[in-house]
Amino acid sequence: MRAVVAGAAVLACGLSCLAGSLSAAASPVAARTLAAAEPVTNITLDVRQGGRVYDGVGGVLGGGGNARYLMDYPAAQRSQILTYLFKPDYGASLQILKLEIGGDSDTSDGAEPSVEHTRGHVNCHAGYEFAIARQAVALHPGLKLYGLQWAAPGWVSEGRDHRFTTRDIGYLLDWLGCARRQGLRISYLGGWSESDQGTHQNWWSSLRAALNRHGYRQVQLVAPDDSGADEWHYVGDRTIAVLGAHDACGRHPGIAPYTTCISPWSLNSDRYRSSQPMWVSESGAMAAGVSGCGRPCAQAIDRGVIRGYVDARLTGFLEWPVVNAMPTGLPYQNRGLVTADQPWSGSYRVNALTWATAQITQFAAPPRPGSKVVWRYVSSASGRLDGRTADGSYMSLVRTTGGPGTAWSTIIETTTAGTTQRAMFHITGGSGVARQTVHVWASNFHPSSSSGQWFVQQPVIHPNKYGRFSLAIKPGWVYSLTTTTGQGKGAAAGLPASSLALPLTESLGSDARAGSADDEPAYLAAQNGAFELARCAVPDAGDKMCTVQEAAATPGLWHTYQYIAHKQYPYAVIGDGGWTSYKASVDVLLRSRSSAGGLIGRFSCRSTTPNAGAFDGYVFNVSGTGAWTLTRNADPGPGPSDSGCRPGPTAARVLASGHLAHAPNRGRWHHLSLSMSGATIQASVDSVTVATVTDSTWTGGPAGLEAGAFTSSWPHVEYSHLAVTPLGS
Repeated sequence: MRAVVAGAAVLACGLSCLAGSLSAAASPVAARTLAAAEPVTNITLDVRQGGRVYDGVGGVLGGGGNARYLMDYPAAQRSQILTYLFKPDYGASLQILKLEIGGDSDTSDGAEPSVEHTRGHVNCHAGYEFAIARQAVALHPGLKLYGLQWAAPGWVSEGRDHRFTTRDIGYLLDWLGCARRQGLRISYLGGWSESDQGTHQNWWSSLRAALNRHGYRQVQLVAPDDSGADEWHYVGDRTIAVLGAHDACGRHPGIAPYTTCISPWSLNSDRYRSSQPMWVSESGAMAAGVSGCGRPCAQAIDRGVIRGYVDARLTGFLEWPVVNAMPTGLPYQNRGLVTADQPWSGSYRVNALTWATAQITQFAAPPRPGSKVVWRYVSSASGRLDGRTADGSYMSLVRTTGGPGTAWSTIIETTTAGTTQRAMFHITGGSGVARQTVHVWASNFHPSSSSGQWFVQQPVIHPNKYGRFSLAIKPGWVYSLTTTTGQGKGAAAGLPASSLALPLTESLGSDARAGSADDEPAYLAAQNGAFELARCAVPDAGDKMCTVQEAAATPGLWHTYQYIAHKQYPYAVIGDGGWTSYKASVDVLLRSRSSAGGLIGRFSCRSTTPNAGAFDGYVFNVSGTGAWTLTRNADPGPGPSDSGCRPGPTAARVLASGHLAHAPNRGRWHHLSLSMSGATIQASVDSVTVATVTDSTWTGGPAGLEAGAFTSSWPHVEYSHLAVTPLGS
């Protein structure tokens, strides 16, 4: 039956339909034969139509330390990476950027520091989110910024509540004040990531009133930023400008060809009629490539965006994470639009996710304040190819300007299809638009494809005088058709990759590559707590600046069940996954008897949230009382399917313990070291060996610093003069 319909469509259109095709038939007989062998989808696009406004496609910079290494890149390469992410018509051309409002504790692949560890003491230069946002906005002035909490400093708690409190509203105002002082305009603000089941209407009303009182009327609220159907509680709520749902197309969109996206609008019920836009405010952890993905591959982003509108009228989409710029051994490697995990070499890789995103963002844009230019979806020209979900999907948008300048774009994905198909277009609504030249960019996202086949400009199409043309569409591809121009594919490249060579010495008192734009020491990635550059309480060998664990008391952790999971404590890692036999040493200043700190060696396979304290490696901890322990730590789980981790010991084991002859002097620096040569593990304090053990469980991985290991305490500890030197195995 499909062959009969296809043949009829070609006969009705005539040879002129095929003249602009990328694979036109040579004769009427050949045209009919070709069409009969291909499923055909007829797409009539009336440029006078237009429904919901296109709000944009963007990414999530936060969600846990995944951008930590970006600020450590040489300035030239950092600029190139940001250009690929944000500059219009160059790479991903991201249109929305969600920023984490740091909370001092793990929120996926690490911790982001708060701007206010203790109430009333605001440091607007904490972390790197604002610094990256400033550079992103400079590249793309139309970029919209969106703030969201995953965690928060402990002082926002009130009684047994550590979320959605009155103090938390004050904290959000302080964060917005920091953004304003740094010249950043925040367009959207959420509450807490994945923590709102639709029961906080009073808090949202109080937040709206506080924003209005303090000059933030332009900030629109997004709720609930949670999974499931919790957004339905806010339908029709005038306080909430945007309904935000995580994974509205399923966890990792497109696991199966029959992906379906859900929203209140997809229910087609009068109860849920509302003019509120709804977004996929986070779609998590799509793999960066197109082959061998343990989770959906990069092209799933196109599937999610298109089917999100077709199925559920979703108009905004944010991918997590924006970039993979973090050490090895963390849970969510192989994610992000760009992989930038080698700041010491300047090497980076632009992933397929960038070009899958470009297939949408370079062909439509969200409205800008004061502009009459608006891109709107055309529902009648959006749907499933051949009416079958498995064959692919398409969406069409029209640009209106309030005058001349109407344009259109159609994006087609066949990422789950198994055969070549044909789209028969009919553009209506005025001959001036109907006969405009059509520009085509396409990506082959088949698992066997290479980067040279991603986002490639194709021959232009000239519709006939009736506004008709056809396009052959291959399985595994994404096509973007448009009457606009200016699209482009950047050509910058990173430097050659190399491992982080030993010996490594870091004073832990310098601003690293990014200067004052980053207040964290080079290459040190916090997994819990806040390891920031600050003035030392006591100079170390004349050095007045050092690294200080600044998180005060236990923060409000991301998920409630973190409080009963593996003990939470501050630690940070530094180094290369290829390190095996080495000595790590650091100077430590403990300010009280209840304080504790030390070193980590051969770190790898960190557990996912909430068990950030579960990782493979060795931990040497010294307390202010003089007690010390040498522990073989362990992550009992295998980690995400593509992490490379395998199950090991089920629990941590103390390999040695004892007391120093004299407790650490609270006004003096002490030198700690942890040596690992083959199976021999040795720990020392002030050059005096306190333990030598044999253990071959863990063989390699980065080093690290810790504070209060295994105690659930968050002590103030100062660190200086870190050194990692190679040892024979």
